[in-house]
Amino acid sequence: MSYHTKERREKVVQAKSYNTKLLVSCGLLAGISIILTRIFSYTIPIAGFPVLRIGFGDIPVIISGMIFGPIAGALTGGVSDILGFMINPMGGPYIPGLTISATLRGLLPGLIYWAIKNNKIKINYHIINVIFSILMVAGAVYVPLSQDGGISNIALIIYGLIALAFILLPIILGIIIKSEEGLYSFDKILFVVTVCYYLISLLLNTFWLAVAYNKGFLAFLPGRIIAGLVIIPLHSLIIFVLSRWFKYMRIL
Repeated sequence: MSYHTKERREKVVQAKSYNTKLLVSCGLLAGISIILTRIFSYTIPIAGFPVLRIGFGDIPVIISGMIFGPIAGALTGGVSDILGFMINPMGGPYIPGLTISATLRGLLPGLIYWAIKNNKIKINYHIINVIFSILMVAGAVYVPLSQDGGISNIALIIYGLIALAFILLPIILGIIIKSEEGLYSFDKILFVVTVCYYLISLLLNTFWLAVAYNKGFLAFLPGRIIAGLVIIPLHSLIIFVLSRWFKYMRIL
């Protein structure tokens, strides 16, 4: 057996071993996502329909895309949504659009981190995160002001302070929290989580739900905006804390 033939066979074996480990890792993350989504989550009704789910099931899908790339992330998201619905529908109908959203939830972080790793994105993440925060707060402030019953001055002040804290949060945490590996710094993770929430949770999922339940888009949007004030920083912080173990997850 020639040296080159032996070398090629070793590369084939290594590739198969890597693909096997990749499938096992993605399968594990998909399983964790199913458990967190279908068991350890809370569904809040909006406009009389169970359309807002508060939980941590999106975190493993986002992590899969960040570590293993867009294709692996997309498969993790799609499989976790389909199998999760088969195991526990949670009382709602199957909505194919939500499977598309779950797939994109793994795909987008993979694409963003591919661009970051290859220096395709050169922006100040702190500034972008603050802009996103201001837009989210503007939408959240509009919700109580648009209610017919109005809102008391005290409640408005409290709400304003909460909104201000949300705007300052990415700045403060970005300065205080530092990661050992710049690739998974808090500002980048917050950017990824925020982009996913804006494009998928606020836009796509709200649209799919409006179509599925034959309701107006704006009927579901306000509650999802307010939920984002909690979900975005919380998910970002959890992923950042877990990021110290990403190097071990790469070789599962």
